[in-house]
Amino acid sequence: MEKIKGIIYACISAGTFGMIPLFANTAMREGVNNDTILVYRYVIAALVYGVYLAFRNISLKINRETLIELLWAGVGGYGITAYFLFLSYRYMPTGIATSIHYLYPVVVAVFMSLFYKQHLSIRVKGAIVLAILGVYFMSWSDGEIKWAGLIFALLTTFTYGTYIVALNRPHLKALNADALTFYVLAFTALFYLLTAGLRRNLVLNFTPHFLFDMSMLGILSTVISARLLVAAVERIGSVATSVLGTLEPITAIIIGVFAFQEELGIKNFVGLLLVLIAVLIVILSMNERHKKKQRQIFNRQFDARRK
Repeated sequence: MEKIKGIIYACISAGTFGMIPLFANTAMREGVNNDTILVYRYVIAALVYGVYLAFRNISLKINRETLIELLWAGVGGYGITAYFLFLSYRYMPTGIATSIHYLYPVVVAVFMSLFYKQHLSIRVKGAIVLAILGVYFMSWSDGEIKWAGLIFALLTTFTYGTYIVALNRPHLKALNADALTFYVLAFTALFYLLTAGLRRNLVLNFTPHFLFDMSMLGILSTVISARLLVAAVERIGSVATSVLGTLEPITAIIIGVFAFQEELGIKNFVGLLLVLIAVLIVILSMNERHKKKQRQIFNRQFDARRK
């Protein structure tokens, strides 16, 4: 029963995150600037999540070292990702831009190899090649590459990949998952409030339609998605959850086609398929490596007991 719940949670988490273009793109098409959307999204998300944690009496105490790492990982990784993703929406179909973002497991594998000296298997190297080809085809439009959109979408893979890798830092690994999520959302909200204020881009908008979109973006596509992701990992593990996470770009593409009449060609769909295959190869390969390490640890413990 718990595994079934985990699968359901993972699917809902993926689906709600993939709905970001539905709420963000509507506001953007109405002329709302990126800074305003990001401020509303993260302020609402942080406030809602803060109230949720208050009811659960979860401690938010952290030390100075943890605070510094949270600022680096939260703002420099997680937070800035949304900014680049929204910029990419202005130059290419939202579904394609969101799909390119899901190259981040490949980026994580490369980062772990470079900075943590993890070996990249032949399969992972092949997946990286597939991913590059996939991005090339997904960015194709009427015989040309939309370079501005492609660059911004690719930047999201690096910034989010940095965030995922940063979660391996000792101070962040030791922090309660709910507290970590809250601080990431809160610091991101403060960051966008400051930048929007300094650039004088924050436009207060209290129209019912805009508030509804921002509430859905902050609650549905941010808080609920993040919380259900944690619940899914607890029940079915990170690998199964990551595999089900491939529903996110598919959801984004469906929304782009049906809600915003975005046209996608055969090459775009071929590119999407290549990216999904590449991501799945990387995820499954990383899972095999993890299982191998677990077996080695078990064998060492078993041998020690026999002695």
